[in-house]
Amino acid sequence: MRARALRVLLAALLLALPLGAQSSFERGVAAYRAGQYAEACAAWNETLAEELDALGRARVYHDLGNAHWRLGETLPAIACYTAAVRLDPRHAEAWHNLELARAKQGLAPADSGDLSATLQRLVTSLRVPERRALVFLGLTLWVVVLTLEMRFGGRALRLALLATTLLVPLLALPWAHGLLAPTRAAPMVVVASASVPLRAEPLEARASVGELAVLEEVERLDELPGWTRVERADGLRGWVSTDSLLALRL
Repeated sequence: MRARALRVLLAALLLALPLGAQSSFERGVAAYRAGQYAEACAAWNETLAEELDALGRARVYHDLGNAHWRLGETLPAIACYTAAVRLDPRHAEAWHNLELARAKQGLAPADSGDLSATLQRLVTSLRVPERRALVFLGLTLWVVVLTLEMRFGGRALRLALLATTLLVPLLALPWAHGLLAPTRAAPMVVVASASVPLRAEPLEARASVGELAVLEEVERLDELPGWTRVERADGLRGWVSTDSLLALRL
């Protein structure tokens, strides 16, 4: 009980500091520890507008997801945890919280656990320097074996050269996937509790041209007060209420 009181006091002291003395991230931490989860969300959204590397941004999204979860906002929490694991696939706590939140919402697991999902996790779990290191290692090994085969010949070295020739593309697969995989730097996620209509024009009275599913990702094209024009993955465009969307910064 005393330890909890000390934590609350510390958080209150941090919140009392002049704003200029704290970063937005620190203000979010202080607000979260004080149980002021809406204020923590606002502060961490400020942090996300700053220049951050992928791991730093993943940390903020994980914390932001926790704040949304505390507010009872399960779908925004899922969107934030999804962003966190996309930025840092080895963030074990974010994966745990993501699966917990999806289960509470009655959604299928993000990681189905089958062979395809396992390979996907394996390919995407390596960070950029590690992917480059794998490619460098494979090419170096291939050059060494090729040099030995040219110098000494023999069946064993020819087989080794064949093996390393096949190995190089496998080691380069994570790096190639990172280059070629289509990504949106700032997708928007549908966080409404049910599917929402996609309107031909930014008015409720206008005809619906389609629907957006819960947690579907779309690309923002334009904005008007209360409305956002988006594009679905299949190319369909229309207007949707801004309140039903959450913007991510990846």
